[in-house]
Amino acid sequence: MQLVLTQKNLRYAWGSTTEYWFSRTDYSIYKYSDLPCEDYTKLLELGFIPFLTISNEEVIRAYIKSLNNSKVSAKFDKLSSYDCVETFWKYFNAYRDISAGFDEFEKEYLMKKVIDWCKENAVNYRVDE
Repeated sequence: MQLVLTQKNLRYAWGSTTEYWFSRTDYSIYKYSDLPCEDYTKLLELGFIPFLTISNEEVIRAYIKSLNNSKVSAKFDKLSSYDCVETFWKYFNAYRDISAGFDEFEKEYLMKKVIDWCKENAVNYRVDE
């Protein structure tokens, strides 16, 4: 069995902690509200593990770091989570040099994080291009 990494499956990584769970039994991803119980220990016994969660802030901070611009990095390093996201989108719309590569970076970052999660959790996977 393999978890097929599709654009739909990658979207499950965006969200709040433990919103989605992976089943080792059928290699599917389930919304927490659709699980057979709410007991964390029991879910693990049934073969479920929490699916990876990635926040907007995490991707934004990684992208800012990848720009290798000390002035921009210094500005974002001082911001709270909320302010980081808000400020990024303001800069994104105002400065082409910040927005130019973000979409591609976001896709690659998400794919790498999901693949890393699969490896860390011994989940067989394949990427569906």
